[in-house]
Amino acid sequence: MRRISLTDKKVRGIPRRLRSLKRWSESFIGWFPEELDRNEKYCSWKIPVLSNLVEGKHAKRTVQVECAQRLIDVCGYLIAAKPLVASSFRVTSKISLPLMFDSRVCIYLEEKAFLEHASEGGNEYGTTKLITRRSLAQEWGLILPAGVHELGVYVDYKSEEDDWFVVGEIWFFGEVLPAND
Repeated sequence: MRRISLTDKKVRGIPRRLRSLKRWSESFIGWFPEELDRNEKYCSWKIPVLSNLVEGKHAKRTVQVECAQRLIDVCGYLIAAKPLVASSFRVTSKISLPLMFDSRVCIYLEEKAFLEHASEGGNEYGTTKLITRRSLAQEWGLILPAGVHELGVYVDYKSEEDDWFVVGEIWFFGEVLPAND
């Protein structure tokens, strides 16, 4: 169950929560959504966990690694089940750090939407820069299924009018290579 923690207490029942996350990820085996709204830029499934499980002072790296691996597994299952009619769609997992509760699996229906999130540059919110000398998969020992590649982006976003900011890393796993590769 995806839920924001309203307290800063230590999470209980972590093994049970991770088993539930594994069952969720395995529910994607052999399945690809048939009815995608082509008027949307992408569709996504956010990580279904308690926020304190993956971020905050009680989050453990081993649990974060397990959660990241499950998102990558879902990406691999969707890529394996992707039909030819969806060949122009990009399937990715997005691991956000340090705000890992924002992590999700995405199917980008428009190439432009993917490039807005996963390329170097700037927009009205801030800047993004590619991470070229590191690999989250190597650092965390993540296993990448066939057809899954990695792309890291450093983000520095600020919104003065809405009073929010995001500074961190977003790691994309999946169909992230340029279309001609």
